[in-house]
Amino acid sequence: MMTFKVDNLKDMHSSLQEFVAYLRGYGITEDDAFFSRLVGCELVTNVIRHCGAMASFCGGVEGDAIVITVSSDAAKSFRLCPDMPDVLAESGRGLYIVNAVCRGDISFGDDGVTARIKINENRV
Repeated sequence: MMTFKVDNLKDMHSSLQEFVAYLRGYGITEDDAFFSRLVGCELVTNVIRHCGAMASFCGGVEGDAIVITVSSDAAKSFRLCPDMPDVLAESGRGLYIVNAVCRGDISFGDDGVTARIKINENRV
């Protein structure tokens, strides 16, 4: 597992690049690398922007899935809205995309939001 904490988007991007490099050590495809980075980016960005807090990230490969858990250091948490937002909405599309990429395999707990991305699954 790889972990990091960030409170700004610049550090998030470089940390997620390191996470993708870590995943490549497991021989994942470029598509799986892309989707892992997308999910991590959306969840961490939500903590930073909407909770105004430090985001804690933990990710790795477990069996046939890439598992990413993101939590907030703030008491305020965020929830995933699985419904498609209004096309003209200013926000909300990112979490919809996370839900679609993970095929609904997302759970909420005291340790944050955990998303499971099935490896080598055709998402197109």
